[in-house]
Amino acid sequence: MILSKPLSSFQVDSLSKRWAAVLLLLFAWGVSFLFLQFPPGDPDFSQFSYWMDDVQKADDYVAYYNAHPLRTVISADNLIYLGSFLLYIAGMHLIGLFYFTLYVCDLRKVSISKAPKIFFTRIWWLILYSATLMIPGLIGFGILPFIYLFAIPAFYVRSGLVLFDKMDVYKASLVSAQKTRGHKFSIFLELMLISMVYTAIHYLITLALSAGSSGLFLVESFLRSYIVLVIFRNMGTRFHMVTVLDR
Repeated sequence: MILSKPLSSFQVDSLSKRWAAVLLLLFAWGVSFLFLQFPPGDPDFSQFSYWMDDVQKADDYVAYYNAHPLRTVISADNLIYLGSFLLYIAGMHLIGLFYFTLYVCDLRKVSISKAPKIFFTRIWWLILYSATLMIPGLIGFGILPFIYLFAIPAFYVRSGLVLFDKMDVYKASLVSAQKTRGHKFSIFLELMLISMVYTAIHYLITLALSAGSSGLFLVESFLRSYIVLVIFRNMGTRFHMVTVLDR
């Protein structure tokens, strides 16, 4: 069935060492809860939102900006929060990649005890590559957000090629775009399905629980952590499909 693969991605505890998946999920849950419950800095960007509205309504953008510079609506605490949020996203991504490594080891019948060595030996190349692309990537997302609909499926197996096939990141990016030929649309559909499930559940819990409550943060942080593992399990399945099974 066309839905069998994306639906199987939700079985995040389905590893030969189930305890490893459960521990990783609990760790990700703890990280997410701490960030949501005790965010560093100030997460309130309402003044910046009002400022943006006024800028758009202004007859003379330059004059308005000179009279109301950006530093007057974004505080140092806002910047601290923004930096910590980027670190949080990076941390969740690394947790997801570690789960990806565990899962691919399982698929390839490699001892799960080898997963940490595979991960920590090669992950630094991905971190360095991601750091060099962070600023242009954010600019690109701000200007042409829809380009990510094409970029994500094209680079979907890049991490696996770096971690398991020991390619350098730049070569892995090219090979990933080549190997996902004929798979990109189905990858997009699978990610859309996962996103729709997340959005629907998130909407329901915001209706059921009070905004800003610890209960909401507990449930939302678990949902975020769970969906991260779901996405990276789906990525592992696709990587296995376009590499091992194509040989």
